[in-house]
Amino acid sequence: MPHQITLTAELQLSPQIELAAGLAAINQFCADMRREPGCSFAYAMQDGQDERRLILWERYVDRHAQQAHFDAAHTQAFIAAGIATLVSVTEGRLLGADFVDARNGGPQ
Repeated sequence: MPHQITLTAELQLSPQIELAAGLAAINQFCADMRREPGCSFAYAMQDGQDERRLILWERYVDRHAQQAHFDAAHTQAFIAAGIATLVSVTEGRLLGADFVDARNGGPQ
């Protein structure tokens, strides 16, 4: 089985976006990701010191699922809306720990 791909993305809400609207859009974006067939985890964390900085954690079953996410209409619409700027992305694998699948709540 190919290893699953875990991404950590840092986003900064655009200055012209009202905070509550930006957070709602990020939450919706994560919910849309979790409905993608190859995405098993997608959640955002708001920074404790900079409320406009967010960290997204995403996990995909394989490279094809990751690419399907980037090609998805909801992803392209989110990017086009200018809600946030992508600051950085880190790709990796989780080592030595079980990971909870958001769809079934069980270890993977």
